Amino acid sequence: MKYLHILLILFLPLSCSSETSISNNSQTVSSLFDHFLPGLNKNIKPNFKLGDFNGDGNEDIVVLFTPKSKPSETKQLKVMTPWVYPSTKPSNKYRKSLVIFHKTDDKWISDKTKAYVFLNSNGALETPSFKLLTINKKDKNYSLHASMLPIKTNNDLIILPTEAGIDTYLYWDKNTYKLLEPEEMP
Repeated sequence: MKYLHILLILFLPLSCSSETSISNNSQTVSSLFDHFLPGLNKNIKPNFKLGDFNGDGNEDIVVLFTPKSKPSETKQLKVMTPWVYPSTKPSNKYRKSLVIFHKTDDKWISDKTKAYVFLNSNGALETPSFKLLTINKKDKNYSLHASMLPIKTNNDLIILPTEAGIDTYLYWDKNTYKLLEPEEMP
């Protein structure tokens, strides 16, 4: 019994610090939305992941969210629509979309901070099997995923599974983000 108490005491700080980290990240995401995308309904609990997606050595955050309208592009905020295909009908109604915030100089909000919004109007991120996934460059399966890309990279990757079970990738090509959607094979 004495050993059980010692084990509990040893692991208690680990679980508390983990919870604090999650809370701090939620607060950071909320602050980033207030700064870059004001007017978003704050009752929406964002789904986010951390990683170094542009390879600059700073932590970045990718967030799944539903925009009310198209945000205005600025020097710090880039807006893209990667899920537009020849058969896509133009729409101003956006569905679940993504935004990536780049941390710079150990600050989340500064005049150097960049945000990249990926608007989606066709529901590609709303399939029943969709889950926002990332893979860290230190993970054992990283090289398998990175080998799918048309460029060599050492950045953490954002993986967007499809209903057909094919992984698509959002990756940094040293200048901007690109979407790789491998063709489905019957």
